[in-house]
Amino acid sequence: DVVFTALPMPPHVRSVFEGETGLLAGISEGKIWIDHSTTDYEQTEEMNEQVKGKGGRMVEAPVTGGLEALKKGQMTVFMAGEKDLADEVRPMLEDIYCNVIYTGRMGTALIPKVLSNMLTCVHNLAMGEVFMIAKRAGVDMKTCFDCIRASSGNSFVFETGGPMLMQGTYDPSFSLALQCKDNRLGYQIATKHKVPMEILGHAMQTYNRALYKYGDEAPCYIAPKMLEEALNTDLRSNGFENWSYSIQNVDGSSVIRHHGIDIKRTPKQELSDFEV
Repeated sequence: DVVFTALPMPPHVRSVFEGETGLLAGISEGKIWIDHSTTDYEQTEEMNEQVKGKGGRMVEAPVTGGLEALKKGQMTVFMAGEKDLADEVRPMLEDIYCNVIYTGRMGTALIPKVLSNMLTCVHNLAMGEVFMIAKRAGVDMKTCFDCIRASSGNSFVFETGGPMLMQGTYDPSFSLALQCKDNRLGYQIATKHKVPMEILGHAMQTYNRALYKYGDEAPCYIAPKMLEEALNTDLRSNGFENWSYSIQNVDGSSVIRHHGIDIKRTPKQELSDFEV
């Protein structure tokens, strides 16, 4: 038997794991637990030992890519744990996700997942400032989006968070409380390994301020709204009302494909040549 879990926060994972009717109570010889939760990696290591003590096996498997990617089966999953077990469940995960990456021993999959989520905060805050500068300087927002999307300043967050900022939706698929939870997990990892967080720490505190201002259920990209309100200038732009996106896995990188906006499309033949 294989059991999948995907829970919001470390206390939720523990509550499902423990107790007379908990997951651990149902673990027996040969059963496999695959946990998709973004949680405390040290807690995961502890639970893995308890699972092994009952003859079961565990795969740490956080997912990334966003809700739209999840709907389309375009998520990436990181796997950690015993290599032979990861190889055993890989075909099953490859049927579900577009990209499967094995990271090593138990605990190592959650670390890049949390750090990636922290990095999105830095990108998002910088993106808000960039769009604000451009708008106040008289540059058309859609033109600014196209220029940076085609240049070295581009990123996954810019291509997805930018349109959401111009829509005024700020990515409602992921809550600010969950993002701040991931920031705290990253801070704990950095503290344990004595790595100062100057840029990430500043982003973390800015996100905390947004959390206190807008609440737990606010969308995760909402932090630039504080700048909009401070300068009494919104960053809305026409042409993004029907925008959506999908993800294409190209050589292991997540490439954004845009839908519902007017952009220059790469001819299908060129896409086929690129894929080769």
